[in-house]
Amino acid sequence: MNEPAYRLDIDGMGADEPADATGSALRGRPWIGIYFECCSVYARVYRNAAGTLYQGRCPRCQRSLSVPIGPGGTTDRFFKAE
Repeated sequence: MNEPAYRLDIDGMGADEPADATGSALRGRPWIGIYFECCSVYARVYRNAAGTLYQGRCPRCQRSLSVPIGPGGTTDRFFKAE
């Protein structure tokens, strides 16, 4: 059989070894689910490195979104961007 015309390698996917020396892996990276009404699509939005907010974009129109993280926040995991 022929080999595929492309190959996709994603760091950390399918590997049984930790992502770094501390043993933490990307699969524990915090995220929230957002329904982008602009294009009627769902997407995950990940927390920034500083841990101060969740930042992302609509996967279709690239409209940006920032959700601040503050004291006394919420336990909800899914939101709607209007």
